[in-house]
Amino acid sequence: MSRKHIVTVVGIILLIGGTTFISKTLIDNKPKPQKAEKKEKVISIKAEKVQYADVNNNQVFHGRVNAAQTYILSSEVAGRILPTKVLLKEGNTFYKDQQLVHVFDQDIKATLKSQKSSFMNTMASVLPDIKIDYSNEYDKWYSFFTSVKIDQPLPELPKINSDQERFFLASRSLITEYFAIQQAEINLRKYAVYAPFNGTFKSVRLESGSIVSPGSEIGVISRTDLLEVVVEVEPVNAKWIKKGDKVTVTTESRDPSNIIGIVSRKSKIVDPQSQTIKVFVQVRPKSTSEIFEGQFVKVEFKGNTIENVVELPREAVINEKFIFTVQDKKLHQKEIEVIKINGDSYYIKGINENEMIVTESVFNGKEGMSVNIRS
Repeated sequence: MSRKHIVTVVGIILLIGGTTFISKTLIDNKPKPQKAEKKEKVISIKAEKVQYADVNNNQVFHGRVNAAQTYILSSEVAGRILPTKVLLKEGNTFYKDQQLVHVFDQDIKATLKSQKSSFMNTMASVLPDIKIDYSNEYDKWYSFFTSVKIDQPLPELPKINSDQERFFLASRSLITEYFAIQQAEINLRKYAVYAPFNGTFKSVRLESGSIVSPGSEIGVISRTDLLEVVVEVEPVNAKWIKKGDKVTVTTESRDPSNIIGIVSRKSKIVDPQSQTIKVFVQVRPKSTSEIFEGQFVKVEFKGNTIENVVELPREAVINEKFIFTVQDKKLHQKEIEVIKINGDSYYIKGINENEMIVTESVFNGKEGMSVNIRS
Protein backbone atom coordinates (compact mmCIF):
# COMPACT_ATOMS: atom_id res chain seq x y z
CA MET A 1 0.00 0.00 0.00
CA SER A 2 1.32 3.45 -0.92
CA ARG A 3 2.00 6.28 1.56
CA LYS A 4 -0.96 8.21 0.06
CA HIS A 5 -3.39 5.38 0.77
CA ILE A 6 -2.21 5.05 4.36
CA VAL A 7 -3.02 8.73 5.05
CA THR A 8 -6.48 8.50 3.44
CA VAL A 9 -7.64 5.25 5.07
CA VAL A 10 -6.42 5.84 8.61
CA GLY A 11 -7.11 9.59 8.74
CA ILE A 12 -5.49 9.88 12.10
CA ILE A 13 -1.91 8.71 11.57
CA LEU A 14 0.60 10.44 9.36
CA LEU A 15 3.86 8.79 8.42
CA ILE A 16 6.47 11.16 7.12
CA GLY A 17 10.01 10.12 6.78
CA GLY A 18 9.43 7.15 9.12
CA THR A 19 8.17 9.42 11.99
CA THR A 20 4.68 8.89 13.46
CA PHE A 21 2.45 11.97 14.39
CA ILE A 22 -0.83 11.78 16.37
CA SER A 23 -3.68 13.76 14.89
CA LYS A 24 -4.98 16.79 16.94
CA THR A 25 -8.50 15.51 16.29
CA LEU A 26 -7.84 12.42 18.41
CA ILE A 27 -6.48 14.48 21.30
CA ASP A 28 -9.40 16.93 21.34
CA ASN A 29 -11.93 14.11 21.37
CA LYS A 30 -10.33 12.42 24.38
CA PRO A 31 -12.72 12.54 27.42
CA LYS A 32 -11.62 15.13 30.10
CA PRO A 33 -11.69 14.33 33.84
CA GLN A 34 -14.35 16.27 35.78
CA LYS A 35 -13.30 18.52 38.74
CA ALA A 36 -14.78 17.62 42.13
CA GLU A 37 -16.93 20.35 43.67
CA LYS A 38 -15.28 22.08 46.70
CA LYS A 39 -17.46 21.75 49.81
CA GLU A 40 -17.79 24.74 52.16
CA LYS A 41 -16.23 24.16 55.58
CA VAL A 42 -18.74 24.15 58.44
CA ILE A 43 -17.44 24.69 61.95
CA SER A 44 -19.10 23.78 65.22
CA ILE A 45 -19.57 26.61 67.72
CA LYS A 46 -21.20 27.19 71.07
CA ALA A 47 -24.05 29.72 71.13
CA GLU A 48 -27.12 30.53 73.18
CA LYS A 49 -30.08 32.89 73.17
CA VAL A 50 -29.56 36.38 74.54
CA GLN A 51 -30.67 36.73 78.15
CA TYR A 52 -30.78 40.13 79.82
CA ALA A 53 -30.44 40.27 83.60
CA ASP A 54 -29.53 42.54 86.51
CA VAL A 55 -26.01 41.98 87.84
CA ASN A 56 -24.09 42.93 90.96
CA ASN A 57 -21.67 45.78 90.30
CA ASN A 58 -18.99 44.68 92.75
CA GLN A 59 -15.50 44.76 91.25
CA VAL A 60 -12.47 42.86 92.50
CA PHE A 61 -8.90 43.85 91.64
CA HIS A 62 -5.44 43.32 93.05
CA GLY A 63 -3.13 46.12 94.07
CA ARG A 64 0.12 46.88 95.81
CA VAL A 65 0.42 48.57 99.20
CA ASN A 66 2.51 51.74 99.42
CA ALA A 67 3.18 54.14 102.26
CA ALA A 68 0.85 57.13 102.13
CA GLN A 69 3.83 59.38 102.86
CA THR A 70 7.55 58.86 102.30
CA TYR A 71 10.08 61.54 103.26
CA ILE A 72 13.77 61.95 102.58
CA LEU A 73 15.53 63.17 105.73
CA SER A 74 18.22 65.67 104.87
CA SER A 75 20.15 68.21 106.88
CA GLU A 76 19.82 71.97 106.41
CA VAL A 77 22.78 72.67 108.69
CA ALA A 78 26.33 71.45 109.25
CA GLY A 79 27.62 69.56 112.29
CA ARG A 80 27.94 66.22 114.02
CA ILE A 81 24.87 63.98 114.45
CA LEU A 82 24.22 63.25 118.13
CA PRO A 83 22.42 60.13 119.38
CA THR A 84 18.70 60.31 120.25
CA LYS A 85 16.20 57.86 121.74
CA VAL A 86 15.49 56.65 118.20
CA LEU A 87 18.50 54.89 116.71
CA LEU A 88 19.27 55.75 113.11
CA LYS A 89 18.98 52.16 111.84
CA GLU A 90 17.12 50.72 108.86
CA GLY A 91 13.86 49.07 109.94
CA ASN A 92 13.71 50.94 113.24
CA THR A 93 10.26 52.34 114.08
CA PHE A 94 9.25 55.59 115.74
CA TYR A 95 6.21 57.57 116.82
CA LYS A 96 4.99 60.98 115.81
CA ASP A 97 6.89 63.92 117.41
CA GLN A 98 9.81 61.76 118.52
CA GLN A 99 13.19 63.35 117.80
CA LEU A 100 14.86 61.53 114.93
CA VAL A 101 17.94 63.67 114.27
CA HIS A 102 19.93 65.99 116.56
CA VAL A 103 22.86 67.94 115.15
CA PHE A 104 25.29 69.50 117.65
CA ASP A 105 23.94 73.01 118.39
CA GLN A 106 25.49 74.26 121.63
CA ASP A 107 27.50 76.95 119.85
CA ILE A 108 24.36 78.21 118.07
CA LYS A 109 22.44 78.34 121.38
CA ALA A 110 25.22 80.35 123.02
CA THR A 111 25.23 82.86 120.15
CA LEU A 112 21.44 83.20 120.37
CA LYS A 113 21.56 83.88 124.12
CA SER A 114 24.13 86.58 123.51
CA GLN A 115 21.83 88.20 120.92
CA LYS A 116 18.91 88.14 123.36
CA SER A 117 21.02 89.69 126.11
CA SER A 118 22.03 92.52 123.78
CA PHE A 119 18.39 93.00 122.76
CA MET A 120 17.32 93.27 126.41
CA ASN A 121 19.99 95.93 126.97
CA THR A 122 18.58 97.89 124.03
CA MET A 123 15.06 97.57 125.43
CA ALA A 124 16.20 98.74 128.87
CA SER A 125 17.83 101.83 127.35
CA VAL A 126 14.72 102.92 125.39
CA LEU A 127 12.07 102.31 128.07
CA PRO A 128 12.75 105.65 129.91
CA ASP A 129 12.35 107.59 126.66
CA ILE A 130 9.14 105.73 125.83
CA LYS A 131 7.76 106.58 129.29
CA ILE A 132 8.40 110.29 128.66
CA ASP A 133 7.63 110.67 124.95
CA TYR A 134 5.04 107.89 124.48
CA SER A 135 3.52 107.48 127.90
CA ASN A 136 0.39 105.81 126.50
CA GLU A 137 2.51 103.04 124.99
CA TYR A 138 4.80 102.48 127.96
CA ASP A 139 2.84 99.68 129.66
CA LYS A 140 2.79 97.39 126.61
CA TRP A 141 6.53 97.83 126.02
CA TYR A 142 7.39 97.28 129.67
CA SER A 143 5.24 94.12 129.67
CA PHE A 144 7.03 92.96 126.54
CA PHE A 145 10.45 93.62 128.12
CA THR A 146 9.64 91.56 131.22
CA SER A 147 8.35 88.64 129.07
CA VAL A 148 11.62 88.25 127.18
CA LYS A 149 13.52 85.23 128.56
CA ILE A 150 17.05 84.22 127.59
CA ASP A 151 16.22 80.51 127.25
CA GLN A 152 12.79 80.86 125.64
CA PRO A 153 11.55 82.00 122.21
CA LEU A 154 10.90 85.70 121.79
CA PRO A 155 7.31 86.81 122.49
CA GLU A 156 5.36 88.56 119.76
CA LEU A 157 6.35 92.17 119.11
CA PRO A 158 3.71 94.62 120.43
CA LYS A 159 1.58 96.45 117.88
CA ILE A 160 3.05 99.81 116.82
CA ASN A 161 0.24 102.39 116.74
CA SER A 162 1.87 105.40 115.07
CA ASP A 163 4.55 106.36 112.58
CA GLN A 164 6.34 108.39 115.24
CA GLU A 165 6.55 105.36 117.51
CA ARG A 166 7.84 103.19 114.62
CA PHE A 167 10.46 105.82 113.69
CA PHE A 168 11.65 106.03 117.28
CA LEU A 169 12.04 102.25 117.66
CA ALA A 170 13.78 101.94 114.27
CA SER A 171 16.24 104.66 115.14
CA ARG A 172 17.28 102.68 118.23
CA SER A 173 17.71 99.43 116.11
CA LEU A 174 15.19 97.66 118.31
CA ILE A 175 13.13 96.28 115.38
CA THR A 176 16.28 95.13 113.52
CA GLU A 177 17.59 93.26 116.57
CA TYR A 178 14.18 91.66 117.15
CA PHE A 179 13.94 90.11 113.69
CA ALA A 180 17.60 89.07 113.72
CA ILE A 181 16.88 87.04 116.86
CA GLN A 182 13.77 85.53 115.23
CA GLN A 183 15.88 84.41 112.28
CA ALA A 184 18.43 82.84 114.64
CA GLU A 185 15.64 80.97 116.44
CA ILE A 186 14.40 79.58 113.11
CA ASN A 187 17.91 78.40 112.24
CA LEU A 188 18.28 76.75 115.66
CA ARG A 189 15.17 74.62 115.06
CA LYS A 190 16.85 73.14 111.98
CA TYR A 191 19.36 71.34 114.23
CA ALA A 192 16.63 69.00 115.47
CA VAL A 193 14.31 66.89 113.27
CA TYR A 194 11.09 65.42 114.72
CA ALA A 195 8.93 62.64 113.30
CA PRO A 196 5.92 63.99 111.36
CA PHE A 197 4.07 60.66 111.73
CA ASN A 198 4.31 57.11 113.04
CA GLY A 199 6.71 55.34 110.76
CA THR A 200 9.84 53.38 110.06
CA PHE A 201 13.26 53.95 108.50
CA LYS A 202 13.27 52.53 104.96
CA SER A 203 16.95 53.29 104.60
CA VAL A 204 19.70 55.06 106.56
CA ARG A 205 22.80 56.62 105.05
CA LEU A 206 24.25 58.53 108.02
CA GLU A 207 24.20 57.32 111.61
CA SER A 208 25.01 58.97 114.94
CA GLY A 209 28.52 60.38 115.01
CA SER A 210 28.56 61.22 111.30
CA ILE A 211 29.32 64.73 110.10
CA VAL A 212 26.60 66.30 107.96
CA SER A 213 26.60 69.34 105.74
CA PRO A 214 23.64 71.28 104.30
CA GLY A 215 21.82 69.08 101.79
CA SER A 216 23.22 65.77 103.07
CA GLU A 217 20.75 62.89 102.91
CA ILE A 218 20.42 61.13 106.26
CA GLY A 219 17.80 58.51 105.37
CA VAL A 220 14.30 57.74 104.09
CA ILE A 221 11.27 57.33 106.35
CA SER A 222 7.83 55.86 105.53
CA ARG A 223 4.54 56.30 107.27
CA THR A 224 3.09 53.11 108.78
CA ASP A 225 -0.19 54.28 110.33
CA LEU A 226 -1.62 55.31 106.95
CA LEU A 227 -1.13 53.18 103.84
CA GLU A 228 -2.22 53.51 100.24
CA VAL A 229 -3.17 50.73 97.84
CA VAL A 230 -2.58 51.40 94.13
CA VAL A 231 -5.06 49.59 91.87
CA GLU A 232 -4.91 49.61 88.06
CA VAL A 233 -8.40 49.62 86.51
CA GLU A 234 -9.57 49.59 82.89
CA PRO A 235 -11.23 52.90 81.89
CA VAL A 236 -14.56 51.15 81.21
CA ASN A 237 -14.61 49.99 84.85
CA ALA A 238 -13.03 53.07 86.43
CA LYS A 239 -16.15 55.09 85.65
CA TRP A 240 -18.00 53.17 88.38
CA ILE A 241 -15.46 54.18 91.06
CA LYS A 242 -15.81 57.52 92.82
CA LYS A 243 -13.68 59.41 95.32
CA GLY A 244 -14.87 58.64 98.86
CA ASP A 245 -16.19 55.14 98.03
CA LYS A 246 -15.62 52.56 100.75
CA VAL A 247 -13.81 49.39 99.71
CA THR A 248 -12.76 46.14 101.35
CA VAL A 249 -9.06 45.33 101.35
CA THR A 250 -8.11 41.69 102.01
CA THR A 251 -4.56 40.57 102.70
CA GLU A 252 -3.36 37.45 100.92
CA SER A 253 -1.62 35.87 103.89
CA ARG A 254 -2.02 32.67 105.85
CA ASP A 255 -4.44 34.46 108.15
CA PRO A 256 -6.14 36.98 105.84
CA SER A 257 -7.74 40.03 107.40
CA ASN A 258 -10.29 42.45 105.97
CA ILE A 259 -9.72 46.18 106.33
CA ILE A 260 -12.05 48.98 105.23
CA GLY A 261 -10.41 51.53 102.96
CA ILE A 262 -11.56 54.69 101.19
CA VAL A 263 -10.89 55.82 97.62
CA SER A 264 -8.71 58.89 98.12
CA ARG A 265 -8.20 59.86 94.48
CA LYS A 266 -8.43 58.60 90.90
CA SER A 267 -6.01 59.45 88.12
CA LYS A 268 -7.28 61.21 85.01
CA ILE A 269 -4.47 59.78 82.87
CA VAL A 270 -4.44 56.40 81.10
CA ASP A 271 -1.12 54.58 81.40
CA PRO A 272 0.16 54.17 77.81
CA GLN A 273 1.69 50.74 78.54
CA SER A 274 -1.11 49.00 80.47
CA GLN A 275 -4.02 51.15 79.19
CA THR A 276 -5.35 51.40 82.74
CA ILE A 277 -6.22 54.16 85.19
CA LYS A 278 -4.69 54.21 88.66
CA VAL A 279 -7.06 54.30 91.63
CA PHE A 280 -5.65 55.06 95.09
CA VAL A 281 -7.22 53.59 98.23
CA GLN A 282 -6.25 54.86 101.71
CA VAL A 283 -6.09 52.29 104.50
CA ARG A 284 -5.59 52.87 108.23
CA PRO A 285 -4.33 49.53 109.55
CA LYS A 286 -5.17 48.36 113.03
CA SER A 287 -2.47 47.22 115.42
CA THR A 288 -3.48 43.61 114.71
CA SER A 289 -3.65 44.00 110.92
CA GLU A 290 -1.08 42.05 108.93
CA ILE A 291 -0.72 44.57 106.12
CA PHE A 292 2.59 46.09 105.11
CA GLU A 293 4.13 48.34 102.50
CA GLY A 294 5.07 46.44 99.35
CA GLN A 295 2.46 43.73 99.92
CA PHE A 296 -0.09 42.67 97.27
CA VAL A 297 -3.73 42.68 98.41
CA LYS A 298 -7.21 42.06 97.01
CA VAL A 299 -9.44 45.13 96.73
CA GLU A 300 -13.23 44.87 96.34
CA PHE A 301 -15.15 47.93 95.17
CA LYS A 302 -18.85 47.78 96.00
CA GLY A 303 -21.30 49.32 93.52
CA ASN A 304 -24.99 49.59 92.69
CA THR A 305 -26.78 46.92 90.64
CA ILE A 306 -26.46 47.25 86.85
CA GLU A 307 -29.80 46.60 85.16
CA ASN A 308 -30.56 44.83 81.86
CA VAL A 309 -27.18 43.65 80.64
CA VAL A 310 -25.94 40.45 78.98
CA GLU A 311 -23.02 38.60 80.53
CA LEU A 312 -20.49 37.09 78.12
CA PRO A 313 -17.10 35.43 78.62
CA ARG A 314 -14.16 37.65 77.70
CA GLU A 315 -13.12 35.30 74.87
CA ALA A 316 -16.41 35.88 73.02
CA VAL A 317 -15.79 39.63 72.62
CA ILE A 318 -13.64 40.80 69.69
CA ASN A 319 -11.49 43.91 70.14
CA GLU A 320 -13.71 44.94 73.06
CA LYS A 321 -16.49 46.12 70.70
CA PHE A 322 -17.73 43.23 68.49
CA ILE A 323 -19.36 39.81 68.93
CA PHE A 324 -20.68 37.08 66.60
CA THR A 325 -24.35 36.15 66.32
CA VAL A 326 -25.85 33.23 64.38
CA GLN A 327 -28.61 33.72 61.79
CA ASP A 328 -29.63 30.95 59.36
CA LYS A 329 -26.55 28.97 60.36
CA LYS A 330 -24.28 31.85 59.33
CA LEU A 331 -21.98 34.02 61.45
CA HIS A 332 -22.73 37.73 61.62
CA GLN A 333 -20.47 40.25 63.33
CA LYS A 334 -22.24 42.86 65.44
CA GLU A 335 -21.04 45.93 67.29
CA ILE A 336 -21.95 46.11 70.99
CA GLU A 337 -21.83 48.53 73.91
CA VAL A 338 -19.56 47.31 76.71
CA ILE A 339 -21.02 48.44 80.03
CA LYS A 340 -18.55 46.80 82.40
CA ILE A 341 -15.70 44.29 82.51
CA ASN A 342 -15.42 42.11 85.59
CA GLY A 343 -12.57 39.61 85.57
CA ASP A 344 -13.31 37.17 82.73
CA SER A 345 -16.81 38.51 82.09
CA TYR A 346 -18.09 41.29 79.84
CA TYR A 347 -21.43 42.96 80.54
CA ILE A 348 -22.88 44.32 77.31
CA LYS A 349 -25.93 45.90 75.66
CA GLY A 350 -27.04 46.37 72.06
CA ILE A 351 -28.31 42.84 71.25
CA ASN A 352 -31.93 41.80 70.65
CA GLU A 353 -33.31 39.23 73.09
CA ASN A 354 -34.30 36.73 70.37
CA GLU A 355 -30.80 36.56 68.84
CA MET A 356 -28.37 33.66 69.15
CA ILE A 357 -25.07 34.90 70.47
CA VAL A 358 -21.73 33.05 70.20
CA THR A 359 -20.26 32.46 73.65
CA GLU A 360 -16.74 31.39 72.75
CA SER A 361 -13.81 32.43 70.60
CA VAL A 362 -14.16 31.52 66.90
CA PHE A 363 -10.80 30.83 65.24
CA ASN A 364 -10.55 32.77 61.96
CA GLY A 365 -14.23 33.61 62.28
CA LYS A 366 -15.63 35.96 59.64
CA GLU A 367 -18.92 37.35 58.35
CA GLY A 368 -21.05 34.77 56.56
CA MET A 369 -19.15 31.69 57.69
CA SER A 370 -21.32 28.54 57.95
CA VAL A 371 -21.64 27.09 61.44
CA ASN A 372 -23.40 24.43 63.42
CA ILE A 373 -24.48 25.11 67.00
CA ARG A 374 -23.40 22.36 69.33
CA SER A 375 -25.24 21.64 72.53
